[in-house]
Amino acid sequence: MRWTPSTVVILAIAVGGMLGRSGRADETWPAFRGGGDGHSRDKNLPLTWKPRGRSAESWSIRLPGYGQSSPVIWKDKVFVTSVSGPSKEHLHVLAVNFDDGAILWQRDFSATQRIEDRDSVSRGAPTPVVDAKRVYAVFESGDIVALTHQGELAWERSFVRDYGELQGPHGYASSPLLAGDLLIVQVSHSGPSYILAVDAETGENHWKVDHPQQTGWSSPVLSRTEHQQCVIVSTAGSVRALDLRTGDELWWTGHVTGNSTASPVVAGDLVIIGVGFNRGSEAGSRPGDERRRVAPGVDEDSATNLPDEAKKQAAPRGSLAIRLGGRGDISDSHIVWQVPQVTVGYASPVVVNDCAYFINRVGAVQCVDVHTGAVHWQHRLPGQSWASPVANDGHVVFFTKDGTVMTLKAGRDVVEIGESTISTTDIVYGVAAANGSWVIRTGRGLLRISGQDAKDQSPKAGSAP
Repeated sequence: MRWTPSTVVILAIAVGGMLGRSGRADETWPAFRGGGDGHSRDKNLPLTWKPRGRSAESWSIRLPGYGQSSPVIWKDKVFVTSVSGPSKEHLHVLAVNFDDGAILWQRDFSATQRIEDRDSVSRGAPTPVVDAKRVYAVFESGDIVALTHQGELAWERSFVRDYGELQGPHGYASSPLLAGDLLIVQVSHSGPSYILAVDAETGENHWKVDHPQQTGWSSPVLSRTEHQQCVIVSTAGSVRALDLRTGDELWWTGHVTGNSTASPVVAGDLVIIGVGFNRGSEAGSRPGDERRRVAPGVDEDSATNLPDEAKKQAAPRGSLAIRLGGRGDISDSHIVWQVPQVTVGYASPVVVNDCAYFINRVGAVQCVDVHTGAVHWQHRLPGQSWASPVANDGHVVFFTKDGTVMTLKAGRDVVEIGESTISTTDIVYGVAAANGSWVIRTGRGLLRISGQDAKDQSPKAGSAP
């Protein structure tokens, strides 16, 4: 992205809003994807580590039940959630000592909506969010709980009890967003959908607005510009921006399909939307059928503007960039680029400087120019990746679902820093980074990899296929 003084101020305000009044960026990881962008500002993170002989600072623990959420960190505590029981009727929130992995406390709750536990349905998927006062956890049962750092219940409520049960075959996975004194909860499913802004102090509604009946396992993000503070929501078939204080709809586009899983990422004056591959929509397509919307100056031999008649017949496919600051329907005015060849799986994209990194369903990373949508390179990871990547100190770290970790130097050339491994037979779902360490979530466990485990990080050039 093009960094300007106003951009730096905006990002500083946004990160400050996530951290609250205390807590340095290197000692907290407060929410899903940290500050919402997948960036760690910790200068002591290990980029690669030794496969054996872990240091005394590293640890591994077993958690109750199962969970697909990421851990969050506030100074010396790690907070994590899970569910258990044949109908996921037991909900768990735990605080873990960052230094040694000891469980400080565990609080258990009963699920309001009970759904049979099976592989095709979310299992403790929403990541909690933490600030200097409380940790807030949302579950696929529709329950929200707010606890102090000592484990005392501040408040609880059930949006399922208030507004009706969640519908759809795969459950609920959206993580809450903490924006100052408001907790934003996205409830988008096959039934009546809505977005809630809840007072973080009391749990009472600040506003509630209806949302189109669109499935969405993605999580909302916060965008702050000089003229707008908005919550951006990406669900199957639309991207929308709501005023943070009132819930009023500021802008929207229906110029998208397949955007139900990856969460948006704000990069300067753009928001990047990752779109998944729609197998059904590919049937019968021929080379040359797919078109993309492009920014001025992009080579028209490799990209063609979407024709008007195609817009009317069906929404185009492909990941896209939207310029912030629009009003009303921005489909024809603020979509900067849209590239059918760039797709995502479960992981959300991350942006470093002028490059956006997407991981597709088979585990291939695509490095895309954030301003034009041009693909600089594609590089295959050792396996599929369900955890969102993390950017740190000019590098991007990718965690595959089976525990192999690849670190690449950020930039327009493929440069491998190295591969590392996580000792697990379980699926890696999410990570947090703080205090010079990685905290990694598997389905049944939690482990820490300390900077003391780092090995030599000499880069080696990779080759883009």
